[in-house]
Amino acid sequence: MTDARIAFIPPRFGPTVVGGAEALCRALAGNLTANGTPVDIITTCALDHRTWADALPEGESREGGLRVRRFRVGPRDAATFIRLHGAIQRRGTVPFDQQVEWMANSVWSPGALRAAREYDRVVVMPYLFGTAFWQQVADPDRTVVIPCLHDEPHARQPVMLDALCGARGVMLNAEGEGDLLGRLLARHGGALRNEARVVGCGFDDEPVPSAGAAQAFARRRGLEPGYLLYAGRREQGKGLGELFDHYATYLRTAPRPRPLALMGTGDLAPPRAIRDHVVDLGFVEARERALAYAAAGALAQPSRLESFGMVLFEAWLAGTPVLVNEESDVMRAHCARGGGGLWFRDGATFSEAAQMVLDEPALASRLAGAGREYALDDFGWPRVRARFLDAMADWA
Repeated sequence: MTDARIAFIPPRFGPTVVGGAEALCRALAGNLTANGTPVDIITTCALDHRTWADALPEGESREGGLRVRRFRVGPRDAATFIRLHGAIQRRGTVPFDQQVEWMANSVWSPGALRAAREYDRVVVMPYLFGTAFWQQVADPDRTVVIPCLHDEPHARQPVMLDALCGARGVMLNAEGEGDLLGRLLARHGGALRNEARVVGCGFDDEPVPSAGAAQAFARRRGLEPGYLLYAGRREQGKGLGELFDHYATYLRTAPRPRPLALMGTGDLAPPRAIRDHVVDLGFVEARERALAYAAAGALAQPSRLESFGMVLFEAWLAGTPVLVNEESDVMRAHCARGGGGLWFRDGATFSEAAQMVLDEPALASRLAGAGREYALDDFGWPRVRARFLDAMADWA
């Protein structure tokens, strides 16, 4: 399908949009386009993932070298969506007709559905939005899904798995996500139309920031190099509350505890017991982000709900090892496969792992080097691009 017209459909898109699936969409579409496989973006006029209000005008624009086509959000009852979304979270499932009603009131766009018919292949992401679901239902033969699956009740709903099984193809971000998908389908009793392929996000071989530059960044932020770093949205769903609890255990048990730095935005504040040991870096511009990783002694990633774990790779490429939640299939598999970090299950194992990495420079260097090698070998852009194009050709 070398001459195929390809569109990606995320629910929202733009330089101010923060999220793993949106970052993956922007990176993958941009790299494909820059290397001779043009990709258009079809999306809504919304930017806020809570209100889904149309914030931008309908129409076409060029953003970061990509052709972006925006369409108005379709009619929906937000209150009904929130009620059913919460019911699934609490009860594990709802009757099938309510599952359909749930998706009927998720964000979607009739204009985007019409525009998708102009393309040979449409790649939708992530699974948990009406923009992806209704495209799969309306035109499964043309649709490839990058689901960005999380181990959560919503992914276990039959209506979601039926749609996934009907799509032309499924592209996964990591081997661990494939393990999760296999378990979901086994319980569901369904099968994919074609075997899923791991594609993932790609990375360039950028040099590790110099020690001097990393130290200067830390000094500007009132820190000594070697701190623990959390990177991402500050919310319970990302496991940050648990990290705060684990960090409190670390403070009580470590002979030489290091501060915890928070990079990103969100409303979840550290509890009083650890507040004096937590430094708020806020939103760090992309040009300085590698320095924040490089100055850290380790990245702590407490989330269970990851389909790829972008921040792990950013840390490894900056020369920093990682500590991950062992309940995340994806991140534990990355560390086991690549050797770039340790995993924890509670406060005691977090404290033990943090002390090992932060207080043993040789171990930290060995882990970081292995992680960087894994990132560039398995997820360098040439390999990711080839996996994407090979899958598209096999599903033609």
